[in-house]
Amino acid sequence: MSLQSIPVLLLILSSFFLILFLGWRYALLALIVQYVGVFWLIAQTLPIGLAAVKLIIGWMAGAILASSQISLGEDLPVSDLSGRIFRVFVVIFGVIVAFSILPAAEAWIPVERSLLSGGLILLISGLIQLGLTSNPFRLSIGLLTFLAGFEMIYSGLVSSVLVVGLLGLINLGVGVAGSYFILSSSLEEAA
Repeated sequence: MSLQSIPVLLLILSSFFLILFLGWRYALLALIVQYVGVFWLIAQTLPIGLAAVKLIIGWMAGAILASSQISLGEDLPVSDLSGRIFRVFVVIFGVIVAFSILPAAEAWIPVERSLLSGGLILLISGLIQLGLTSNPFRLSIGLLTFLAGFEMIYSGLVSSVLVVGLLGLINLGVGVAGSYFILSSSLEEAA
């Protein structure tokens, strides 16, 4: 196992945990691991400072979402066994699709292979998360995952400080908007 395949493996495992476990604590732990993998891969192309900005912004967006979940004090219901089996097969299928389109994507996008494979895995995993839920917390996590995949691929193409800052601002905006929708939906249910 090469050193560059370890963060890709981290991204695959975090994608499994994000989709398989519905509890918000597990999702935030998997989001932390996901951003460590993103940092590891992006640090190969961008300076360490810019890669650290992506790591810190991702963790901050997760902390914003966690603060809204802590204030609610509730957890998502645990799904049955058939739902978990379905989600496992969907993630396995998504990883297979990511690795099968990797050669064609390499012909179009001139990015390092590990960065492109990690980005594709996160793009597909984010789309899967967005398609499987209507919960605002899970939707926010799916959007953050999708954006992390996009940022990984885009950072291999462009190494601009302004772009890193704007994408970080978008990530924080997703965290704040997700927190707002989480709290507003619970207030509507209480009223």
